Amino acid sequence: MKLKQILAVLVLLSFSTLALADPFFGYGWGGGIIGLIILILDIIAIVEILSSGKSAGEKLLWVLVILFLPLIGLILYYLLGRK
Repeated sequence: MKLKQILAVLVLLSFSTLALADPFFGYGWGGGIIGLIILILDIIAIVEILSSGKSAGEKLLWVLVILFLPLIGLILYYLLGRK
């Protein structure tokens, strides 16, 4: 897949993850400015992961963590994954 196609899929998955998070976390997480900020930071982190020198398995793992746990995955990546 080309990088643009991968990014398009990741953006769609990020939107669906934020939409699913709303019933669990209440107002503000599934939309609005906080949701948008988290989405933008997730996309930046995923682009950084895909362009890093990590192995393919490690890239896949971090991308999945960020997609399934948008806020927690982002925090974990910036604390633990940026070695």
